Amino acid sequence: MIKTKSGKIILVLIFFLTLFLRTFKLNEFPTGLNADEAAIGYNAYSLIQTGKDEFGHAWPVNFQSFNDFKPGLYFYLVLPFVKALGLNEWAVRLPSALMGTLTVVVLYFLLKEFFSKEAALVSALLLSLSPWHLHFSRGGWETNAATFFIVLGIWLFVKAFKKPGFFVLSVLCFGLSMLAYHSARVVAPLLGLGLVFMNFSQVFAKKNFKWLLASFFVGIVFLILLASSFLGEAGASRFSGVGIFADQGPLWRVNELRGQHPDPFSTFSKLAHNKFVEYSFRFVDNWLRHFSGNFLFISGDEIQRNRVPEMGQFLLIELPFLVFGFYFLLRNKPKFWLFFLGWVAVAPIASALTFQSPHAIRALNMVIPLIVLAGYGITQSFLWLKSKTKLYGALSIMYLVFFVWNFSFYLHQYYVHYHKTYPAAWEDGFRELAGYVSGRKDDFERIYITNKYDQPYILMAFYLKYPPEKFQEQAVLTPRDQFGFSTVDRFDKFYFGPIDYESLSGQENIMIIGSSGEIPDSATIAKRIYFRDGKTEAFRIVEY
Repeated sequence: MIKTKSGKIILVLIFFLTLFLRTFKLNEFPTGLNADEAAIGYNAYSLIQTGKDEFGHAWPVNFQSFNDFKPGLYFYLVLPFVKALGLNEWAVRLPSALMGTLTVVVLYFLLKEFFSKEAALVSALLLSLSPWHLHFSRGGWETNAATFFIVLGIWLFVKAFKKPGFFVLSVLCFGLSMLAYHSARVVAPLLGLGLVFMNFSQVFAKKNFKWLLASFFVGIVFLILLASSFLGEAGASRFSGVGIFADQGPLWRVNELRGQHPDPFSTFSKLAHNKFVEYSFRFVDNWLRHFSGNFLFISGDEIQRNRVPEMGQFLLIELPFLVFGFYFLLRNKPKFWLFFLGWVAVAPIASALTFQSPHAIRALNMVIPLIVLAGYGITQSFLWLKSKTKLYGALSIMYLVFFVWNFSFYLHQYYVHYHKTYPAAWEDGFRELAGYVSGRKDDFERIYITNKYDQPYILMAFYLKYPPEKFQEQAVLTPRDQFGFSTVDRFDKFYFGPIDYESLSGQENIMIIGSSGEIPDSATIAKRIYFRDGKTEAFRIVEY
């Protein structure tokens, strides 16, 4: 049994370990800055300079950005950091790193309400070292902010049983999570309703009436804000771009299956094979994929930006304890055990409603209940071993050694091999490119930049610190592509698109910036910019 003073010391050590892991060389790893991070930073910069976003909208709830209408909370959290630190990687990523750190602390206090202090500390430590949570705490990810507010909202809800005023703060946190990221708009209400129904008599006790009324009005404010998102262009555009119905595969499957019937237009054929059935199967399949061993423990997300080579979302050493945690939770039934199992089921729902599954970003909140299961599994397993065998000490040391090795392997992959295995995943090279262009742009009438990499316009605007008041006048979004996204194909003297070197090389006073596949070796190359691996060319620059 850990004494109170020792528990506090351990928690403080976990806090500083968590903070270190999430801030160490934060501006360098991940290498480069992805387009979404650049959009967040530049829009915060634009608000500071002009009170409007990059397209001239004053203090929006959702930012139009690439016509994906990003929820705005994280933009506003980044704003004071941009003001204090300038427009750079630190300013965009530090708020996420801090919220990731605080999530670990809040999880400890939450679990201390239901489990032993040992289980709470072990779970907090596991979250601190979790590859899934650590990865998305080190980038400017809105989903990490949403996860923090969800965990904080749940803890405040539990605290409200003793101090009803916390109900208002709990609703506030759930509302903020929904203003931070799209997935939370599905997950947070489901978790909130689950908390209410599982604790109905405690919630609706007479003493809580005035606080519940205040919470209701706070909730109404958020509903009004969110309704404008769901009912307006923001909601429609986002779901049409990444929603499950954007995938035409189930429709083709319906036609294929009906065509195998003697009468494709019979009532039976239509009842057996229709959009509702096929999309339901697709949703269930997407949901189940989030629990696959390959995703959780072997290779992780398919998107290179969201994964570390040769790693799953969890450490492999945690696998048996997730199973043990599930078993002991069912056997011991500690307080709120059913809620945490329900959370495991609810967590991937929003992600399963999109056509890319499993998806580590959209399902990030899933890391919390799974870590709880693993933490509970470890503490209960070792308590059982302690009572059954004299080898308890040796087995504990053996497990600790394997855990340290597994986590060290993850850090090695992250800091040594990640940027070399996936050199283009984080659009590395734009900072160096902008530095070169900044000193040379006045010598050219036009500068052509490849669009091979995601949304190059915002990365150039970010690193050049291009005046937002000028950008707002010049930038025009292109029509949406097949995924519902748009881009800006020009501002000032910068033109973004595929590089047709043969046709461009006949012009004068131009700079051409393309990939190695777009600019031939025979060209007179003024500058080569490499990814962090030092071998792969990101850009070739030709000047006429």
